[in-house]
Amino acid sequence: MSKLEKALSLVDEGRIVELAKELVGMPSVSGEEKRVAHRARDLLEGAELPVELRGGEDRPVVVSTINPEAGRFLAFNGHIDTVPIAVPEAWTRDPFDPVVEGNRLYGRGSCDMKASCGVIIHVMEILNELGVDLSVGAQLVPDEERGGTHGTLLLINEMKRGLIRRPDYVVIGEKSNLKVRVAERGIFRYDIKFHGRATHTCNARVDGVNAVARAARGVIALERHIDKYDPYIGHPVLSVNKIQGGGTVMNQVPAECTFSVDHRMITGETSETIKAEVKETLDKAGEGDPDWSWEFIAEKDEAGKYVHSPPSITGPETELGKAFYKAVPAALDREPELFVEWAGGTDGRHYRYAGIQTIGFGPNGEHAHGPDEFVYVDTLVAQAKVYLALALELEEG
Repeated sequence: MSKLEKALSLVDEGRIVELAKELVGMPSVSGEEKRVAHRARDLLEGAELPVELRGGEDRPVVVSTINPEAGRFLAFNGHIDTVPIAVPEAWTRDPFDPVVEGNRLYGRGSCDMKASCGVIIHVMEILNELGVDLSVGAQLVPDEERGGTHGTLLLINEMKRGLIRRPDYVVIGEKSNLKVRVAERGIFRYDIKFHGRATHTCNARVDGVNAVARAARGVIALERHIDKYDPYIGHPVLSVNKIQGGGTVMNQVPAECTFSVDHRMITGETSETIKAEVKETLDKAGEGDPDWSWEFIAEKDEAGKYVHSPPSITGPETELGKAFYKAVPAALDREPELFVEWAGGTDGRHYRYAGIQTIGFGPNGEHAHGPDEFVYVDTLVAQAKVYLALALELEEG
């Protein structure tokens, strides 16, 4: 029996479900991750794995590394925080009493992404038992849902300061439907403020300029499919997600209205090209209106440049990309597929910005952030097998 065959034979569906249930069963909304972090530490210690808590006492990062002195370092990253339950009555099951029904494990965080954290712990158990000539780590972090300041970014800052070892490769366990996610859209958020002229409602057609009405035209003009495409990321997407306008009384035509745009960028887009396209679109929407007046507002850094998160890519031609393209067929007996779908950002971007090769690979599930969230159990098993094949491929490479 080869080392890979032995590793794959050690993958235990029951153990994965057990670990996932332990984590899913503990509420851990962003900002309240302490209890589940301590439980993850206990699970790692119970498996005789080295473990430490880093960062703040109330929001610790759980770090476990085996073979820390080996030549290359592969880290598996997963977040232990979740979003809140929006409407409890919409759930048909208790979100914090995880249950398996058929091939589905239900519960808040099952898909996004505590079950993947359970997979990571199980993979660490197996690699520790096998022994590998590779440093392998689990980095289970808080705060991903709110940007990563107290989790992954904290770790990266510690790496820069030489306090912990910098990984050569990182794998993000977010849902990817067992496809290889080599890239993520960037994020640029900005406001558009429309100006009008206030007056009494009775004079709305003769003396007023309604900023809300003008802004509505702007929203309709901007809310559209963007006909651009990146083979690793897909299409960019723009959404007007917040609007505020009008005064404090109902008998006054509003002089101002502001709406906020969340633009998810692909390669080739920059904050300046996006601003130019917004101007072109809104100028066209306002043709024939002498009162058309608006301004583009976005946060700037000390150098006067717009603050945004650019798109990030670790391509298939990189060492980690090549290893994934060998690991998937070795573990699952099928060719790998690229994950090029509508998906949000992950902590993977922070590692890529730090120059670390980072690829996402995770299970399949549904209703993340919504009621009756679930993950498919068989895809957790497949995820574990690919992680093991990847580690052994990097060990040999």
